[in-house]
Amino acid sequence: MAQVMDHDRFQELLWSFAAHRVITVAGRTRMLTALAGEGLRAEELAARLHLAPLPVRKLLAALAALGVVDLCADGAYRLAAALAPMFAEGDFPAFLEHSHDMYDAWGEKLEPWVRGAEWSGRRRDAVGIARFGAAMHAMGRTVAARVAEAVDISASRRMIDLGGGVGQYAEAFCRANPTLTAVVVDVPEVARLGRERLAGTDLEARIAFEGGDYIDGSSGSGFDLALLANVLHQEPADRAAALVARAASELVPGGRMLVVDFTIEGEPASIPVGALFAVNMRSRGDTYSEGALRGFAASAGLARFSRTDVGSHRAAWSAWKPA
Repeated sequence: MAQVMDHDRFQELLWSFAAHRVITVAGRTRMLTALAGEGLRAEELAARLHLAPLPVRKLLAALAALGVVDLCADGAYRLAAALAPMFAEGDFPAFLEHSHDMYDAWGEKLEPWVRGAEWSGRRRDAVGIARFGAAMHAMGRTVAARVAEAVDISASRRMIDLGGGVGQYAEAFCRANPTLTAVVVDVPEVARLGRERLAGTDLEARIAFEGGDYIDGSSGSGFDLALLANVLHQEPADRAAALVARAASELVPGGRMLVVDFTIEGEPASIPVGALFAVNMRSRGDTYSEGALRGFAASAGLARFSRTDVGSHRAAWSAWKPA
């Protein structure tokens, strides 16, 4: 349900740009990473990171007001406990970098797009692909672990993960189900990064990476679980339907397709993150309602549609191939 609008709420929305920039700059300057490990006063943090004291003090006060950091009784600041695990492995700043870049792109491209110009994305070189893969892994692993806990995949043995990036969902699912193996399909450059990330780990033999097109390619058949995690929103409706059809074609009878994505609950204004993400996908993708997802599944011959909420703006939808 959208919040009731009034003058104060409207002003808060207009100041959302500042909240975003304060958070991403605190990430880019390593302030958040430093505060994940210990409590520090503003002057201590500024000295440790070689930053200007006054801006650090003001950013910390703003971050505390936003709930990103906690102000302790001794005057020290510490990253909010719920956020600390996200920084524990040291990769979450990669997502903050990605979000910082998105802010710049929106400022540059949104109004011209509304006025009829094309909103073209930036072509990524090898470094850009690696940065994007790191960002998606940093954010995705937290959601993937949540999905693996919320959705019962204990009966699954062989999974195809279409558009699975560097394998964050495959890793979470294989850790939740020791009998599961997975094939992750993504573009060749990303598939290579996935193989490198898992090389020498206990999951190297259970998760294979295949470089190729996730709609027009084929990985054979014999899968009892097909995962589409955060990929349908990258495509317009016709291609999203084709992606669901590919997933269904590679399932054994009785197999399950699982879609994880933003939810808008049939009302584009009801879940702000889902509605805003639809804008982010411009003309090349969308955030799909549950009704649209049901339609994709039915057209692909899938049935027994169900939903599991995995957060305030995400859900996991399941549909099965008739036995």
